[in-house]
Amino acid sequence: FAGFLVAIITVLGDPALIPGVSWRTTENRRSDIEARLIRHTYLFVFYLIAIALLFIGAIMKNAPDTTVTLIAKLWITRAYLFFGFASFLATFGLPGSLLKLQLARYDAGIDQQRQDAGIQEEEPKPKGGSD
Repeated sequence: FAGFLVAIITVLGDPALIPGVSWRTTENRRSDIEARLIRHTYLFVFYLIAIALLFIGAIMKNAPDTTVTLIAKLWITRAYLFFGFASFLATFGLPGSLLKLQLARYDAGIDQQRQDAGIQEEEPKPKGGSD
C-alpha cells in the first residue's frame, strides 16, 4: 500500500499530466494540486505511523507486565488503532481522486487531438433551454 501511495503522489505531482490549455491555466490549478498532494502525503504518513506503532506493540507484547508497560501497551494499541482507522477512512478518497485525474487527462488528450486535426472545441449546449 505504501508503494501505491507513493505512485499516486508521483502521478498527481507530475506537471506534464495536468490538463490545461496554457501555462497560466496550469499555474492557476497549482494550489488545487498542492492541496491534493498534501492530503495524500498525510495519508502516507498516517499509514507509516500505524505500521510503526503496530511493530512497537508487537515488540512490547513480550515485555514483562508492570504498571508502566501495561499503560504503554494500552496507549500504543489505542494509537495504532486510531492511525490505522484514520488511514482506512482516508483511503476511500483515493479512487475518486484517481478517477478525476484520469478523466482530466483523457479529456485533455481529446482536446489535443481535436486541435491537431483543426477541429474547433465544441461549445457547451445550454441545459434545459428551448430555442
